[in-house]
Amino acid sequence: MLSRTLSLLLLSLVVTACSPESSNAPSTAPSTESRTASSAASSTAPSAEPTAERSAKVGIFYLEGSLDPKNMFDAWVLMRVGAAETLLRLSDDGSLKPWLCQAYRVVDPLNYELTLQPGLTFSDGSPVHAAAVKACLERVYALNPRALQYFKLDHITVHDDLRLTITTQEPVPELFYNLCEPLFSIIKLPADAYATIELPITTGPYQVTAFVPNQSVTVQANRHYRKQVPLLDQIDFLYQPEEQARTMALQSGQVALIPTVNYATLPLFTDKADFQVLRRISPRTNVVYINHDNALLARKELRQALDLALNRAQIVSLIGGTPAASLIAPDLVQGFAPESAYDPERARQLLDKAGIIDHNGNGTRDFQGQELSFNYYFKADHGSADSALIAQCLQQDWAPLGIKLNLYPAENLAAIMAAGDFDFFSANDSTLPTGDPYVFMYSRFHRAGDANFGHYANPQVEALLTTMAQTFDSEPRQALTHGLLTELKADVSALFINHIEINEVANQHLRDLHLYSFDYYFIDDQVHYE
Repeated sequence: MLSRTLSLLLLSLVVTACSPESSNAPSTAPSTESRTASSAASSTAPSAEPTAERSAKVGIFYLEGSLDPKNMFDAWVLMRVGAAETLLRLSDDGSLKPWLCQAYRVVDPLNYELTLQPGLTFSDGSPVHAAAVKACLERVYALNPRALQYFKLDHITVHDDLRLTITTQEPVPELFYNLCEPLFSIIKLPADAYATIELPITTGPYQVTAFVPNQSVTVQANRHYRKQVPLLDQIDFLYQPEEQARTMALQSGQVALIPTVNYATLPLFTDKADFQVLRRISPRTNVVYINHDNALLARKELRQALDLALNRAQIVSLIGGTPAASLIAPDLVQGFAPESAYDPERARQLLDKAGIIDHNGNGTRDFQGQELSFNYYFKADHGSADSALIAQCLQQDWAPLGIKLNLYPAENLAAIMAAGDFDFFSANDSTLPTGDPYVFMYSRFHRAGDANFGHYANPQVEALLTTMAQTFDSEPRQALTHGLLTELKADVSALFINHIEINEVANQHLRDLHLYSFDYYFIDDQVHYE
């Protein structure tokens, strides 16, 4: 169980992004010319042939056309396969710790200094130095629009081979946490730093040796890795977006490890001695976003009624996790323990009092000539089918109130979100993508947020976010977080459904697996065969 996340991370100093599966811009597959150039620049031969006894196949639910950090969320895959590393990383409790750097400090509100570990190398044996880190960060900042969500870069100063300073255009109290995002993975750049890189040269325990867009990634042990650990010779990651395909592949022995098994399917593995199941509550929350441009949904009493009529306990019995009384799980925020009421009778009273009733007797409530009939869009998200179950539960919970919910599975949900052509849509969101909530809250709930597709606007929320953007001290920052969570819930900014229990399942031959709270960490340098 997670605990004390925000308090621990803020003691050091005190983020964005929805899951890759809900990105609003697709990754771009490398061009033939770029692939040819980058392949020559990034080929690294393994030192020994892999053996079947020390190789594994893994099913994964997300893969697109590239492994290049410049393309949207593609670096998440690069980190999940054990190849990419960032300057800093997060512990399971959300606290910050060094990774490629050995020290970090705030010089002043605009300057952030980092010192690299000495003796670091890329997977081709070439040295990692501050100038290479500077070039890598500048490249992703210039080419990946997501970088702008985390900080506005002014410039980077290299002091020597190990030390550099990031200068921002405005204070970024959570900057060191933001650098944990896989987007800021450190890779070796070719001569043309802006070319697409097909097989990135990285620093992690594994190096990418083969990649088929939208199909598979192959990694082999990085013989230049800085630690002596029991690495596997080779791991083949197979793209299996459907949960049923992954579970069947694991049962048949086609793969040795899979993430994200549906709650209803877990008993197939938990009751069998041949499998090991790892589970934990995560920073992820299933959120149903509301289109506040809809005149009916802009009425707070209607949103309150919808929230009260949600039977979260019933939903949790179907998909697992814990009922969500706020955006972030209470276990992740010290001193914050909200409650979520289920009171359909109170919901009816609110609607009746507001004059939102069934005037024509057709079974659907209406207000000023508008019927309460809403369009709800959803798609499988983060390798799970939970979104469809949530949609069906909401439809059933609201029908007795006289509210009609029309369900639409959507292949291109991102386009619908961006166009605002919805009343509701659901998302499996990492609410603490880098251990700090500021960037995520700003992007979703500030009127200027780039992912505020429902056009939510609340002056109190925006004032709290403005103060938070200037606050470095831990206790005031935590108090601001509490205030934001409380106001977002009270105003029914969105419908917070459940805090998600993540999982991974493996056969009994893989040893020393670790299920990380922050799910861009997956394969690490401890996994091996027994």
